[in-house]
Amino acid sequence: MTGTAIEFLDVEPRIAIMHHVEPDGVLWGSRGRHVFRSCDGRSWERVSSFPFAFPRDMLGFSRLTARAARADKANVFVNKAGKVCGIRDGVVYVLHPGSGFVPSFAIRGDTVLHGGICEDETGWTYIGEYFMNPERGEVVIWRLSPDMGEHEAAHCFPAGAIRHVHGIYRDPYDKKALWATVGDYAGECYFIRTRDRFASVEWFGDGNQLWRAVRLFFTPEHITWLTDSHLEQNYACRMLRQGGQLEQGRKLPGSGWYGTVTQDGWYMAFTTVEPGPALQRMESLILLSRDGFSWQEAAALKKDIWRPMKLFKYGVINTPTGKMTSDSVWISGEGLIGLDGKSARLRIAEAGS
Repeated sequence: MTGTAIEFLDVEPRIAIMHHVEPDGVLWGSRGRHVFRSCDGRSWERVSSFPFAFPRDMLGFSRLTARAARADKANVFVNKAGKVCGIRDGVVYVLHPGSGFVPSFAIRGDTVLHGGICEDETGWTYIGEYFMNPERGEVVIWRLSPDMGEHEAAHCFPAGAIRHVHGIYRDPYDKKALWATVGDYAGECYFIRTRDRFASVEWFGDGNQLWRAVRLFFTPEHITWLTDSHLEQNYACRMLRQGGQLEQGRKLPGSGWYGTVTQDGWYMAFTTVEPGPALQRMESLILLSRDGFSWQEAAALKKDIWRPMKLFKYGVINTPTGKMTSDSVWISGEGLIGLDGKSARLRIAEAGS
């Protein structure tokens, strides 16, 4: 990958979070409680707004107060039938034409982590609860029917089993398989696989920080990830599908949360700037790989000055669900110089291209 670089094409200050890309390229994004849609990434139509949430929506008048109030926190997901759900302030909503977002059911936690909502082969959408859970109560994975008119609990982790769910991902090489990543501390970090819609589950890992992950990547032979630890040295890792053998790759200067795979085979991942002994650089890295394991640093965005980080946000890059090409990859950022509360379109530029 020598000579491969990231080229920034456009910056979109109107969209704080880019959520989803439909197969025809239609983009879904949000800012505050407002949700937007675009056919070209330039002209944006406001589709609907989540209900007003107090006090966060009183504090969106500046970027710094919006960060402290978590005013931009939301999820939007579009299934293959074109049905839309959203999550904000602990409520799952379904978008109804002419009526906007209609509440469906409540979950524990404000939202879920970006990119962690997925759809199975039958069209059901899966949402895993993500909340601080200090008392380690039960945690539920929910699912919505293909028309998003019904919901039910797909799986319940009993009290004391885990802290929360980081994300649920469909395996492109095993059509029936869904994988969930869970954490956070000793004895809580595992991968969960189901091939029967969570009627039964398999557990992978031993609970330690090497198995603490947010985003999973898939190849025909491996499951790969960046570890998500603010406590210990982070690594690129992979697990053999046959036998489950763990392999550690390169060291990383921070935790790895989000990522995507382009239609033309580029794996892209990002490190996060969050306080803790594992942090080695005050930059969020954009990493590229051809196999989801051997990663190259392609760009680095510096953390901004606002402290404390726990109040004014970590340095985070995320990316929407859905497929993109290497000529047009959307990302969004928080707490980073040049990419705070904005989205940007990138191009993966190889030498000579």
